[in-house]
Amino acid sequence: MRKELYLDHPTINWVLDHCKILRLGLVDDGEAYVVPVHYGYEETANGHYRLYIHGTSDGHKGQLLAANPTIGFETDGGHEHLTYTPPKEGAFGPAFRSVMGHGQVTTLTDVNAKAHALRVLLHRYVRDIPVAIHPEKLAKVAVWQIDVTDISARVHHPTAAWQAALGLHEPVSRGIHHGDHGEVLSDDAVAPADEPAADATSGASVNDQA
Repeated sequence: MRKELYLDHPTINWVLDHCKILRLGLVDDGEAYVVPVHYGYEETANGHYRLYIHGTSDGHKGQLLAANPTIGFETDGGHEHLTYTPPKEGAFGPAFRSVMGHGQVTTLTDVNAKAHALRVLLHRYVRDIPVAIHPEKLAKVAVWQIDVTDISARVHHPTAAWQAALGLHEPVSRGIHHGDHGEVLSDDAVAPADEPAADATSGASVNDQA
């Protein structure tokens, strides 16, 4: 198992909490089909994950979910943290966090179950839901539950802030730090004498917690 792969729920939850878009891996007439969606998640009493998504049942996504309910999924973020360690050509060290897994999709038909799923989903993006969700008005809303069969997280080149949140103790990638549009934000290529520098080409990794 690679060092930066995590199976523990606190790390998986932290990544899920800090990502915005879930990508579903579906099958469309024998071809791969990927669609981005908003999502909510929760853990059951026995520690299993459930993801919730919504849409229109007569759309292409809904048709594919009905035809083949076994899917893959992925979410990621944090890519704006990029370091370059000169003078090594191509020595770019991108930071990212991601979650991948598989699951079985069920179409929710009970209006109370739909209301619960939509509340879970909305609370991922807003702390206070601006309008009430009335179960009796959800008969025509398509909501799907994904029962996760396997899930794992990756945390690559963790920044100092990520390490503090996850309790990690890895060397922070040093070099020229770039922003979202390629602008130079800072340059700490030379590490202090008492701190070992991380090689941006080596993929600074975190220890297994599985």
